[in-house]
Amino acid sequence: MDDSASLLNVVVEALSDQLPFEGIARVLWVDESAAVATLITIAHTPRKPWVVSTGDLRIWLQRGDARRSQFRPPAYMLQVEEDIPAGERESRDRNWQRIAGLVDRAVSGEIFMGRSMGAFVAQHAEATGTQRKTLYRLLYRYWAFGQVRNALLPNYENVGAPGKARVFAAGKRPGRPPMHKGRSGERCGKILGDDDKEFIRIGYSLYRNNEVASVTDAYHRTLRRFYVDEHVVPGSSTDDLTLKPLEQLPSLRQFRYWGKKAFDDLAVQRSRMGERRWQKDHRGLTGRASDGVYGPCHRFEIDATIADIYLVSRYNRNWVVGRPVIYVVIDVFSTMIAGIFVALEGPSWNGARHALFNAFTDKVAFCRMYGIEIESSSWPAHHLPHELMADRGEMLGHAAEGIVSGLGIDIAIAPPFRPDWKAIVESRFRLLNSTSQIHWIPGAVRQRIAERGERDYRLDAVLDLAEFTNIMISSVLHYNHHSRRPDRLTADMIREEIEPSPVNLWRWGMENGLATPNTQSSDLVYLHLLPRDTASVQRGGICFKGMFYTCSYAVEQSWFARARKDGRRSVTVWYDPNDTTHVWLQDNERNFVRCDLLASEQRVAQRRLEEVLDMLQMTGTPADESTYAALNDRIRLDAHIGAIVAQAQSDKRATQPASPVPISRQVADIRKHRAFEKTAAQQGPVVTSPVAGSHKASPPAIGPTSSSVAAAYAGERGAEVLSLLGRLRNKGNKT
Repeated sequence: MDDSASLLNVVVEALSDQLPFEGIARVLWVDESAAVATLITIAHTPRKPWVVSTGDLRIWLQRGDARRSQFRPPAYMLQVEEDIPAGERESRDRNWQRIAGLVDRAVSGEIFMGRSMGAFVAQHAEATGTQRKTLYRLLYRYWAFGQVRNALLPNYENVGAPGKARVFAAGKRPGRPPMHKGRSGERCGKILGDDDKEFIRIGYSLYRNNEVASVTDAYHRTLRRFYVDEHVVPGSSTDDLTLKPLEQLPSLRQFRYWGKKAFDDLAVQRSRMGERRWQKDHRGLTGRASDGVYGPCHRFEIDATIADIYLVSRYNRNWVVGRPVIYVVIDVFSTMIAGIFVALEGPSWNGARHALFNAFTDKVAFCRMYGIEIESSSWPAHHLPHELMADRGEMLGHAAEGIVSGLGIDIAIAPPFRPDWKAIVESRFRLLNSTSQIHWIPGAVRQRIAERGERDYRLDAVLDLAEFTNIMISSVLHYNHHSRRPDRLTADMIREEIEPSPVNLWRWGMENGLATPNTQSSDLVYLHLLPRDTASVQRGGICFKGMFYTCSYAVEQSWFARARKDGRRSVTVWYDPNDTTHVWLQDNERNFVRCDLLASEQRVAQRRLEEVLDMLQMTGTPADESTYAALNDRIRLDAHIGAIVAQAQSDKRATQPASPVPISRQVADIRKHRAFEKTAAQQGPVVTSPVAGSHKASPPAIGPTSSSVAAAYAGERGAEVLSLLGRLRNKGNKT
């Protein structure tokens, strides 16, 4: 049985039509001596409180005719004290002073006893000079909405008639006042009707569908289509088109305003740039490429790029053979470069399978081929992945399908023009260019369009294929050992003080079998006791103290896409200092919405906030030993690259012909030199350590039936013809 105190301020909901009230009501007072309770019905316009027997009230609750319920306060009440504007606080305090004498009586609940409410209100109205209807209105709102002072705040939620069209008086100009007035009087802007708004919607759709270049062009099209005087004479020329009078035309400002109201700005942007560019450059980013990857060898990414440098032949340094193609295989979990291949063939399956073979095998022999001695532990990647992400041009076809059935590797093909599907490997190309200093080596592509009279940078090429491969291998080793990725550290890695280099992340993952947990705590937090702070809405999520969160509400409202379009903005979040797994924010209705950590941020889940902040600060700063090792190795790398380039320049000067070769001839023979270099490369690299001394490669052995000479000097087509004739002759000899 409920006692009287437990019924105070309780909200009761009627479940039977036999009760003397409908909806929900609040218990304001219980008079134990008279065994009655005073209730007030909660409605948009509260009515006078009414009295019921406490025995009847308990019977209703026990019998199921009524039940205890919850009442959500109006949105204007859901504000923290410091967020309430000063003017609204003053209005609340002023309203409270009006009714304080009626609410805070010497005898508790005295105003509800008998029929004394009317007398008390009349006496208080005369004493304070306040109208009785004002006192009743404030009292009913205070009682119905929980008997708290914030119930007396001004309710501005529906002020301004949101969503309703404005009605302008005759002759009144809509919009801002004009800056200047004409001599003949001020012109009134056109008051738009439903037809005008429909014309604007049709005209603005031209801009939305990318059929015109600008909103102004769409405005002109709309005027020409809907706001010209009709021709009196049928068949008149379009040269005679005349617009209606100026006061009958919508302005460009009105056209922009109503056009934006008719179409969502993100929908307009998405439609104008197309789905491909939207998905690649403007969609909201709420995840990372490593999401769902549980450890090393789970997923590899492979891609190829054409290097921004021209190479020369290993057999004649005056032969420019063109730009090489670099194939890179990346482990997504550790971001370690698991395999590399440098070739003269364009991006294709043939080059990609060499890179995959390099990724799947030990690197000691591969590096030794190019004059670099390493231990197997220096480049420990020699494993097969479970998944492989690649481009269509490299992996489509029967040859690539063989690794699915033969090696058990699932292949995912990225759609065309979507490099963001292979974000890890795409970003490594930029790092390799920076580490290897490609753009500062002679023969590098300086710019796309050369100035008139400027020297052709292709003539400065000095590196051959082996020397360039040597530089790339050295750069890969430097990257794998000294590129820091503190964002990839897990809590266990931090506990073991793992230096976040790709090689260390790979080794730790292989030794410990790292997995990504996907469970979240379901305990609720008492939100009003939580501290709050400011977070920023970014394209990658809601960033709070360096941690990223997301929620369904933010995704539905396109927060992250808008942040990518309009820039970051601030948002208030509530958080638990003892657990960083969740934060909370308020939606437009001030309902609390829980935000969860992104899958990539599980390293900071279920930790105290101060621990996370200390960890982020410590991992973000490299140790002195790591800094010294990176600097020391970088100095050696720079010296190594300089030695190779210097030796290559010396070799090129030593082989310069007595009489200078015309520039046009050197550039025109690139394709012939490239074909000869490709033929020589197919017979295997013939190279010694580039820094050990000058090396000269011998031309490949060419037999009487070989088409290598024809391929080098007669062109690729001539080589194919001679090769075909040779096969026919051999077939005739056999028969």
